[in-house]
Amino acid sequence: MKKLYTLLIFLGVITSAQVGINIDMPTRTLDINGTTRMRVISDKSADTSYTQVLATDTNGNIDYVPKSSLNQQYVPLFSLTTLPAALNNSNTLASTISTQSITLTKTALVMINFSVPVYLSTPATDGRARILRTHLLVDGNIVSRASNAYSNATSTGTNLSGYFYNSGSFSIELPAGTHSITLEGICFDNTPCTQGGNMPGTNFQAVALYNNF
Repeated sequence: MKKLYTLLIFLGVITSAQVGINIDMPTRTLDINGTTRMRVISDKSADTSYTQVLATDTNGNIDYVPKSSLNQQYVPLFSLTTLPAALNNSNTLASTISTQSITLTKTALVMINFSVPVYLSTPATDGRARILRTHLLVDGNIVSRASNAYSNATSTGTNLSGYFYNSGSFSIELPAGTHSITLEGICFDNTPCTQGGNMPGTNFQAVALYNNF
C-alpha cells in the first residue's frame, strides 16, 4: 500500500511539473539537453493548412513563427534620376558617368537598373556607322553593355541627332561587404558624345534582396 501511495504521488508530480532529459533543472514543460532525432516526418510543403514553422532562439527554446513572416527582405540601395554629364571623345577609353558605393550586411541578390541619355553635339555626316555604348561595372568589372547604333549619309543630311537612351538591367549575387557599381560611357568611331544629365527618363538604381529563410 505504501508503494502505491509513493507511485501516485510521483505520477502527480509528473503531470503538473516540468520534465527534463539529461538536465536537473528543466525550464520548460519538456526540456531536452542533447540532440534530437525524428525518424519519420511527412512532407507537407504542398499542404496550405500548414502555415507555421518551428524555430529556436539562441537558448534552444522551440516555438513557431508564421510561414508568411519568412520572406526576402527588399532593401533599396540607391535611386538616382539625375546623373553627372560625362563627355567622351575617345575611341578606346570610356568616361565614368557615376559610381555608387553600397554596403551589404550579408550575401544578397543585387538588382540594378539604368537608363542613360546620350547626346551627340556634332552628328556624323559621312555615312559611317557609329556606336553609342554604356557600360555597367560591378567592383571594376564590366558586367553588362547597352548600345545604340546609327549612320547618317551625306546625301540625306543629319536626320539623326539629339538624345538617345541606353538602358538595361542586371542581377548579381554579392557577398557581405562594400561594393562599387559604376556607369561608363563611350561613343565611337570618332564621335564626341555626352552621357548622363537630367533628361526625363534618366535613372540609375539598385536594390538588395536578402534571403531571411
